[in-house]
Amino acid sequence: MTLPDPDTTAGRFLDLLRRQAHPVEPGEAALGRLLAATRVINVAKGDTVLRAGDVAEYLFHIDKGLLRYFYLDEATGDERTGQFFDEGGTVTDAASFLTGAPATQTIEAIEESVLLIVPRIALLRAYDEDHATERFGRKMIEAGFVGLQRRAANLLNMSPDDRYRYYVQTRPEIVRRVPQYLLASFLGITPESLSRIRGRMARPDKSKL
Repeated sequence: MTLPDPDTTAGRFLDLLRRQAHPVEPGEAALGRLLAATRVINVAKGDTVLRAGDVAEYLFHIDKGLLRYFYLDEATGDERTGQFFDEGGTVTDAASFLTGAPATQTIEAIEESVLLIVPRIALLRAYDEDHATERFGRKMIEAGFVGLQRRAANLLNMSPDDRYRYYVQTRPEIVRRVPQYLLASFLGITPESLSRIRGRMARPDKSKL
């Protein structure tokens, strides 16, 4: 098997898979079949890569760019952002991808992006053939569950100010790249509230002067 160049999109995905599967090394034959089934696509800012109601047939690995997933509140028409994913991240509607049920979330590009897409059928076949790839998949699912639990805890237990402060501390690059109205949607507040929070944080604490 000829491995992809480490400086290519496929090479960076392979590096992620190996790091997640460590210390188990993926088998070359199964890995070759999986990589042969993938392809690289370029998506424009604002493009939808998965629409709610469709079946998630692909896992999206972000080589360059920024994606988000959101739910649509049909009663109000509001989009409620669930999470942002930047370079090195992988995203899909997990429930749809694993069960074949219609997706409940929409995934779109916030920036012009380069994605490596992994077909559902090829990845599930690789799970059956190769323990390292199956381990990679398990680690992705585990990370997703941890992220969902942390997000739920933050929404329930933190004030809006603290939620914003926590996100600035943990994902500063995302905060710089995401439009304010989308960040507000993710934090569960209005853009006006987020503007006030940012204003309060920007003012010096006179008690420390």
